[in-house]
Amino acid sequence: MEDLTNATEGTVLTIKERLLIRFARAKDTVGTNWRTELSEADPFFNTKLGVDYMRSVAQAHSSAGRGHVDRIERVTIALEKIAGIQNTPVV
Repeated sequence: MEDLTNATEGTVLTIKERLLIRFARAKDTVGTNWRTELSEADPFFNTKLGVDYMRSVAQAHSSAGRGHVDRIERVTIALEKIAGIQNTPVV
């Protein structure tokens, strides 16, 4: 199990930070074409709103202050499903 604390600050990671860690792992597993894979596997991500969700999460991955937790969760769970990663509780 991953360490749920931020080593530099000694604080517990937020749900958003933990979701972004999970997103990164799933994205690395699926590969560079993760957006294409996601849009082919889930019709929602083949819509303008779905593309906006993916873009938002990719930006949040680069800059953790960005992105909405609900969007990050939806993209992460869908990507984990494609990657074959068992979904775990976020809390």
